[in-house]
Amino acid sequence: MSGQPGPHANPIRDSTNRIKLGVFATNGSGAAFTFHPDRFVPTWDANVRLAQLAETLGFEAFVSAAHWKSFGGDGHYSGDLMETFTWAGAVAAVTRRIGIVSTVHVTVNHPVFVAKAEATVDLVSNGRAGMNLVLGWYPPDMELFGYKVKEHSDRFELAEEWIEIFDRLWAGRKSFDYSGKNYQLKAAFSQPHGVQTRPVLLNAGRSPRGRAFAAKHCDIAFLSAHNPAPSALRQQVDDIRAEARENYGRDIQIWMSAYVVLRDTQAEAEAYAHDYIVTQGDDAAVQNIIHHNAIDTKSMPPEAAARLAYNLKAGFAGYPLVGDADRIAGLFASLSAAGVDGFLLTWLDYEGGLARFGRDILPRLEAAGLRAPAPPE
Repeated sequence: MSGQPGPHANPIRDSTNRIKLGVFATNGSGAAFTFHPDRFVPTWDANVRLAQLAETLGFEAFVSAAHWKSFGGDGHYSGDLMETFTWAGAVAAVTRRIGIVSTVHVTVNHPVFVAKAEATVDLVSNGRAGMNLVLGWYPPDMELFGYKVKEHSDRFELAEEWIEIFDRLWAGRKSFDYSGKNYQLKAAFSQPHGVQTRPVLLNAGRSPRGRAFAAKHCDIAFLSAHNPAPSALRQQVDDIRAEARENYGRDIQIWMSAYVVLRDTQAEAEAYAHDYIVTQGDDAAVQNIIHHNAIDTKSMPPEAAARLAYNLKAGFAGYPLVGDADRIAGLFASLSAAGVDGFLLTWLDYEGGLARFGRDILPRLEAAGLRAPAPPE
């Protein structure tokens, strides 16, 4: 029996697999900051191959990243990022089952535009569309549009208005006026309408205000591991679920982002990771990210600052799935036992990495009862 839902259901929301899986950031150069020759080059042909392979393997989600300026100056590889709604509509046209998620900066994408753009993806995909809502933290992105990065509380004030407008446009069949602090709309309306009652919504807010926003509005909240030990994650997971259930009467999924380095032995995996992260890592781009995130590494212990830079270079601070197949499958089992529902995965070499994941990891997850076999084509 397949863990995939039936027709017209969104697999991200409705899959019955205990561990749900997605591929992240192939619309750009991935999540690693490195000059290693295996770094992914985001051609459209490669995106088609990866989306179709992920679908064949039974993955639930194919998710874009979003930013507008590179992290390393004009011409830097991190700036090669396809626009997310255009990308999602194109991916929808070459797939049949996998959920497709556009990452959206709510601060620079007006909800009237987004309602029409997301409905278009939902129609092309026959109900497989979703959005990863981000609030905009990178000053060069905001300045490109003539904005300044808002104060933390002001970002969420705008986001609350944004989601209210979007939901009314998506579900409504009558035009409405809207008067808020951030938006003034006259006779707001959007058509055509999408297939789903509401697209799947993801959010990775890490502050108390961010967690509350995800708990109130989103289907999936992303967990950032304060301690990588799976046993330490249980309390974080329980707290997020409790906030959604007790404050808003909602049940939400908890996902994590993770980078995969799979080799025949633990030693080989660690050596490969050290090569691309340390030996050939892009230190300048990562320091630029840290600077613009207003992180004062000078006030940190040196080992903490070094660990932060390492984690960013490795996979934009995703969870490390590094080792041989048995170890990685064991980590998935432990994280699932801690209550994590799904993972957005990245690799340095996406095509080779995803294929090997399908050969070596998925059978182990199926044998452990964490995933059902992929449905036949």
